[in-house]
Amino acid sequence: MIREVIRPIQNDFHIYIPTEYLNKDVEFIMFPLDEQEHIQEVEIPKEKSLRGVFNSYSDDIKVALEDNAWQLNVMKKFKKHD
Repeated sequence: MIREVIRPIQNDFHIYIPTEYLNKDVEFIMFPLDEQEHIQEVEIPKEKSLRGVFNSYSDDIKVALEDNAWQLNVMKKFKKHD
């Protein structure tokens, strides 16, 4: 995708089309940009997250046991002392 913001000073505008877009359907859209909208267009870096990184190592059988693991361990611990 190519995106370019311009400020035209005349009615004619010529567009260079890269070779990889030749013989393909392309779309040109023209609409006025709000000045403030253009200023805020700067890309804000996304926060990095490690969520799900280890999913490929998970064991589905053990994941199912994790739901009640805390309660079961507490019950086992205190049953030993009764």
